[in-house]
Amino acid sequence: MSQQSPFKKLEEALAENYGWAANPSARAKINTAIESKARRLHIAHEEYCQIASGSHSEMLALVEEAAVGETWFFREPQQFSALRRIILPAIAAARPAGERRRLWSAACSTGEEAYSLAIVVDQARTANEPGAIESAEVFATDVRNRALLAASQARYSLPALRQVDAHTRDKYFIHTCETPDDPLNGVYTVVPDSRKLVTFRRANLLDPMFWKGMSRRFDLIVCANLLLYLHGSAVRQMVGRLTQSLRPGGYLMVAPSESSLIHHSGLRPVKDAPTFFQRTN
Repeated sequence: MSQQSPFKKLEEALAENYGWAANPSARAKINTAIESKARRLHIAHEEYCQIASGSHSEMLALVEEAAVGETWFFREPQQFSALRRIILPAIAAARPAGERRRLWSAACSTGEEAYSLAIVVDQARTANEPGAIESAEVFATDVRNRALLAASQARYSLPALRQVDAHTRDKYFIHTCETPDDPLNGVYTVVPDSRKLVTFRRANLLDPMFWKGMSRRFDLIVCANLLLYLHGSAVRQMVGRLTQSLRPGGYLMVAPSESSLIHHSGLRPVKDAPTFFQRTN
């Protein structure tokens, strides 16, 4: 019987510990990260795979490099429109007005999604919209320390604000211009009032220990652009755990391309709000 290749062994370790799917896109990212790590360590590709497959810290370092992806504020405008028009009023109406609502950005990357949630909640509140949430907190998690460090700094360049209108940009960001001949360029820092609503924490969502104490905790969970990168059993496990973390009547939001992956007896699609699912029990 032929011996298992070092790459295959590492791929299986990543699938077990992080739920990664062995598809061509994931393999390409992993291979690029492996080549980079092996080159910096001055060792062969195969030797690095062997080391990483037996080391949780080295696997995490590999994930730090392989999982990097671009995101931006209000990434799916139609989702945030439905969130403001339909979902937030329903969340507000579900319990007493003064009670704090809990929102969770489950794979927050560099923070744009978490701060977008904080901003849309404040927009509804300051506009005195019917059913606006008076008090909210945003919990945000990601597996990558590097991404969370950037998120905690809340400093962004203009491309990250590509979906942000001028009024929102002026109200919720502090602009530091570094090039006078290009006044819109520079750094945009989220204002303190929005930053203080968000708490960041590193978490591997495939670690069963993370989920202790999470049952029925959240009114809204946003888990976008994560399920696509997980293998089938990890998707089913993740959807089940996310559902259990919702309060009865709470909502799950996923990316448009992930709606077809949501199959759970405790969730139902929300009418007029595609990509949103409500916990039914």
